Amino acid sequence: MSQHLDKKPRKTVNQQLKKEMILKNNLFSRYLLFRYSLALFFFINLYWLLPFLYRPNVYLILPVILLIVIIGACAEQFKLYGAKEIHLTRTRQALKIQVFVQICLLVVDILPQQLSAAFPFFSDSLSAHVICALLQFFGLLICWYNLKRIKQINKNEDKFYHRFHNHIEKYI
Repeated sequence: MSQHLDKKPRKTVNQQLKKEMILKNNLFSRYLLFRYSLALFFFINLYWLLPFLYRPNVYLILPVILLIVIIGACAEQFKLYGAKEIHLTRTRQALKIQVFVQICLLVVDILPQQLSAAFPFFSDSLSAHVICALLQFFGLLICWYNLKRIKQINKNEDKFYHRFHNHIEKYI
């Protein structure tokens, strides 16, 4: 008889733990875009840094700073798992710094003879300038969308939050 009474509390404890894990995992999914965007920018900046290891110049500073800031933002992303309060300050800071560097690189793209110094793997041709500008605009678009999502998440106005709390949470 005591075994039968002992199974009920275990079952409710297991259900409660399962419910908490589902809640944590689903709320952590809100930050999926940031994790992928940060990973994308990390590897782009790492790829940008590699040629400077062979021929260092002043532009070496930019990818190094960006990599350090992005690593801090990635650490913040790991801390968000299971967190009740939302703190995306490092992620926002990393994206804003990335925007600043993207804009500076657009200016560098306009300056004569600077494209091949900033990007050693590009020649100083018109097509390289156009490709570089398009890549910078694409990076700006990604950053802008991420910053917009951060504002929505901080205010709990994102679609995932509403969908989760209005539909999914009832069934957990």
